[in-house]
Amino acid sequence: MSEESSSPSAARHPTSAIRLGVVICDCGKAIARRLDTESLRRRAAALPDVVYTAREAYPCSKDGQARLRQAIRDQGLNRVLVAGCTPRLVEKLFREAGRAAGLDDACVEVTDIREQCAYVHDGDAQTMTEKAHNLIEMGVERLAAISLPQVHTGRVVKSAMVMDGGLSGLTVALSLADEGIDVTLVEPGGALGDLQPPLSSPPSDGGNRGGAGARRLIAERIEAVSRHPRIRTLLNARVTDVTGRPGDYEVRLTHGGQATTFGVGAIVVAADANPKRIGHERWYDRSRVKTQIEFEQELSAPSQADGDLAAKDIVMILCAEEAGGGRCSRVCCLAGIRQAVRVKQIHPDAKVTVLFRNLYLGGSGDLHADELEQARRLGVTFFRYQKEQPPTIGEETVDVPDPLTGEPLRVPFDRVVLAMPIEAPHLAGRLAALLHLPQDEHGFLVEPRVRLRPGRTVDDGVYVVGGAHQPVDTAEALLQAYATGARAARFLSQTEIRIEAPVAEVDASLCTGDGHCVPVCPTAALTLVRSELQGVLSLAQVEPLRCTGCGNCVVACPVKAISLPGWNDAAILAQISAA
Repeated sequence: MSEESSSPSAARHPTSAIRLGVVICDCGKAIARRLDTESLRRRAAALPDVVYTAREAYPCSKDGQARLRQAIRDQGLNRVLVAGCTPRLVEKLFREAGRAAGLDDACVEVTDIREQCAYVHDGDAQTMTEKAHNLIEMGVERLAAISLPQVHTGRVVKSAMVMDGGLSGLTVALSLADEGIDVTLVEPGGALGDLQPPLSSPPSDGGNRGGAGARRLIAERIEAVSRHPRIRTLLNARVTDVTGRPGDYEVRLTHGGQATTFGVGAIVVAADANPKRIGHERWYDRSRVKTQIEFEQELSAPSQADGDLAAKDIVMILCAEEAGGGRCSRVCCLAGIRQAVRVKQIHPDAKVTVLFRNLYLGGSGDLHADELEQARRLGVTFFRYQKEQPPTIGEETVDVPDPLTGEPLRVPFDRVVLAMPIEAPHLAGRLAALLHLPQDEHGFLVEPRVRLRPGRTVDDGVYVVGGAHQPVDTAEALLQAYATGARAARFLSQTEIRIEAPVAEVDASLCTGDGHCVPVCPTAALTLVRSELQGVLSLAQVEPLRCTGCGNCVVACPVKAISLPGWNDAAILAQISAA
C-alpha cells in the first residue's frame, strides 16, 4: 500500500530548480511497528524543495522501483531520498532505478532509519521518530546542496604496446593481434624469447623433456609473431617516457639511435623475473656447483637424450639464499622436484638428495602432490634443514645438521644445485616510475587490490603479466598471458571511455600550486602545470580519466581549492546545520 503527496505547484516549478522526492519505507512492519512513518512522511513534505512524498511497504521491490521511476518522470524530480534500511543493502538498487529515469547516481540517497533508529533504540516511539526525522532532514539538506559531477569522455586508440618479448609478452601480443588489434612489441634486448630456459616446466610435454618443450613453445611463438601482419617488433628499444591517459597513451622510446613516439590505447608490461646469480661472498667450485638455471641447461643438452649424465651424486639445496625479507620465489621447489625426476629418468642409478626448509608446490590441497610422490617412488631423498643451520658446501660433501639429533650429516656430491632467489626484472623500477605503478619491498610490480582486482593495475589501460609482478612458471605465465590478452582486447573494443563518477575539480582562482595534493593521489591523476597568469608551476590539474574520486586531494589541499562533486563542503555544512 502506498500513500503519496505531491505539491500542487509541482508543474509550475522551473526545470532548473531543486525538485526533491522523499520515499518513506515501512519495511513491512520492521520500521512501521516502531516508528510513526506517516508522521515522517508529512513532516518531510513540509521541508524546503520537497515536492513529492510517499510511503511504501517495500520500495526496494520491483513494483516499488517501478513506482519510483514513474514518480520521477511524472513529478519532474531531480533529487530522491529513500528513508529505509542501510544503504549498503539497497542504495545500488535505488540508484539503478533513478538512472533508468534519467537521474545521476549522486542525486539518489538512502537514509538509514531502520538500523540507526528502529533496531537500536528501546525508547518511546516519539523519540525514535524524532531522530528519524532529523536524519531525513539532514539527507534532504545535503541533496539540495550537492554539486553534480560532470560526465568525462576520452577516446580509445585501437592499438597496444607489449613491453618485453619473453613467453608472456609473445603470447599476449599474438592474442591481441588475432583480435585485429595492432601491436607494437618492444624488446630491450637484441632478440625475442627468454634469455634463459624457463624453470618448473612439466617433466613431460608432448614428448619434450622439461625446458626443451618450453623452448620449442617459445620458438613457435617467435615464428608466429614474426609472420603476423599486425605485430611490429622493435629490438634494442628502450621506453623513455609515457604520458596520456587510459585508452590514449603517448609512448616515447629510443630505437636504432632515434627517438620515436607511438600512440597506443593499452600497455602490457611482460618483463621476466631473473634468478639471482651466485655472488662473490663465498667461493664455490663452479664446475661442480650450479644454479637451477645452469643445471636446466645441462639437463636439456642434446647429450642427455641418450641417458648420458656426468654427475651421479646430486644434491639440490632449496632456498639456498634468502631473498630480501625471506620472500618465497614460488617456483623453485617445484622446479627442483621436476629436475630430480628428470635426473632419475635419465640415470636411474643416480643418487639425488633434496635439502629443503619447506616445500611449496604451487597451490593449495594436493596440487602437484603426484609429482612429489613420483620423485619419492623413483628414489629421490628429501631432507629438511633448519633456517638457522643451513647446509655448508665443502670440497667433497654437503654438511647439514640433523634437526632431530643435532648431529652433522654429510652428503657426498658430484653436483650441487642451488635454488637461488628470483628477483624482480631490472627494468621494473623504471617502468613503475613511468607508468605510476606501485612496487613491493622486493621491487615487483603489484596490484593495488589483489583480492578485489586480481591482475589489475591502477590504470585500466595498463596491465602487468608474468614475472613482472611475481615469479611464475611456464603454465602460470601462459594462463596470465591469455587472461591479460582477453582483458586488454575487451578494453580496446570500447569506442570511448566514459566516466560518470565524481571527479575532483580544481578552482584555479584559489589554487596556490603548493603541491600538497600531488603525492597523496594514488592514481597519479594530479599534476602541477604552468599557470597562465603567473607563468610558473602554480596550478594543480586533474586528469579526469585517472581520478577515482577518493578525496585524498580534497583533504590535503590547505586552501580548499579542490572539491569533489557530491561531497562538497556546502553539502556537508548543510547537513551539520540541519543537525
